[in-house]
Amino acid sequence: MAEDSQLLCRKDRYGGVVVETTKQQCSTEEFKNKLEADLTKWQEIGVRGVWIKISLKDADIVPIAAQKGFEFHHAQKDYVMMIKWLPTDEPNMIPGYAAHYVGVAGFVVNDRNEVLVIQEKYTHSVKAHWKLPGGLAEPGEDLADTARREVLEETGVDAEFLSLLCFRHQHNFSFGCSDMYFVCHMKPKNLDITVGEQEVTKCQWMPISEFFNHPDVSEQHRFFISCYQDGAASSWDTSIAAKRVISYWKDSHDLVYSISRRRPTYSSFSF
Repeated sequence: MAEDSQLLCRKDRYGGVVVETTKQQCSTEEFKNKLEADLTKWQEIGVRGVWIKISLKDADIVPIAAQKGFEFHHAQKDYVMMIKWLPTDEPNMIPGYAAHYVGVAGFVVNDRNEVLVIQEKYTHSVKAHWKLPGGLAEPGEDLADTARREVLEETGVDAEFLSLLCFRHQHNFSFGCSDMYFVCHMKPKNLDITVGEQEVTKCQWMPISEFFNHPDVSEQHRFFISCYQDGAASSWDTSIAAKRVISYWKDSHDLVYSISRRRPTYSSFSF
């Protein structure tokens, strides 16, 4: 199918084709003519979805694709992806782009039963408040690694991941996306604080009871504290620990989080 197309393209595993403008050796006008011919042929032979990955240098192809019924799917700094669903007798099955942010916070508790807390620099119209250090996970970054990196960047404290404490699912976050916020129970390797001045104005070790009762602490953070205290008071170890489990393709391992009867350290994830 893809070999007979006028445009250089490849099949995907769902009965569609993918066109990348960087692989075409034709003018914009030639691309337009080839796309018109291919769309007719693809519809005749049962192609389902068509993806066009338009590089930044080929941006003049965007209006051409739009005129042919293509819609925006997503964009990155160096390309935009446009899509078109061809079947007229079934609903559009092309999945939407990623709709969630992944945020991670470190609930770092020292031997004095104090928790590491910060006040952020950029609160805009929101009143300054105490919260856990944390931030967004980077692509390909595990939750434990995000928690350690963010805590270290914001506070100067190097902390070891112990387990997941809880997570929050919030909707209508930035740009209308949803947000998943994972709170990680962590153990500090050092106690000295170095404030990350780019994002943080204040940072300190605060007694957990004081943090819970502080007027400048959100109800959600009080709930996080309750989760920690409930776990500490329980006679059962119900920590949510990570295990490396082989992937579907058997070429790598994924971290799977589940309730564990012991509290492993991040170093125990090796296999």
